[in-house]
Amino acid sequence: MLLGPKVISKASGPISKLVVFLHGYGSSGDDLIGLSEAWQHILPSTVFVSPNGPEKCDIHAFGYQWYGIPDFSPTNMRLGLDRVRPILAQYLKSLLIEYKLSPQDLALVGFSQGTIVALEMLFSLSNLNCIVGYSGAFFPPTEKSVATSSTNILLIHGNIDTVVPYSALLQAEQDLKNLKINVKTHTCPGIGHTIDSAGINIGGEFLRQNLSMIPQPIAL
Repeated sequence: MLLGPKVISKASGPISKLVVFLHGYGSSGDDLIGLSEAWQHILPSTVFVSPNGPEKCDIHAFGYQWYGIPDFSPTNMRLGLDRVRPILAQYLKSLLIEYKLSPQDLALVGFSQGTIVALEMLFSLSNLNCIVGYSGAFFPPTEKSVATSSTNILLIHGNIDTVVPYSALLQAEQDLKNLKINVKTHTCPGIGHTIDSAGINIGGEFLRQNLSMIPQPIAL
């Protein structure tokens, strides 16, 4: 079982939405749970959960990883994703059962390796509502997997990222569109491998629009 912090929106009422944060390589659930403070007021009746990855990090003694990264090659990334995919999928399903929600009530928010893992859930969880991915990449499955085409994706990336290059955003956008998946992107000018205030605001608004079912256009 994955463990990590959780926050329930201060607004009263039964929980009707679930946002799960997926941290980056060598970090922990504590790293992203702070985003709940920025989004609680626009996402009432929401539980925010931020689990630690299933493995202790190979190179950071106090951090976690979703899988080891011997290098950034598609082959090794795919091996890691195949290993973590059933673990995370089962965890998300257990959360939905715990809070009596459906995949349409669930949003994933990832950073870096967490974004890569979040996008993998397109092939494991039918009718997932949406995904917000910061500073990540996409590695399509090698087998003929069927993705959830109804899931809306927003990818946000700094154009001077030296950890996961900005080109990864452009490649992810193309690969997702090739799979007929709804994807939007936002570039953060002058931003490296981090999440800036503009990215937080845009990501939060994307979540609000998708989880609240209020059809309002989002300006990117």
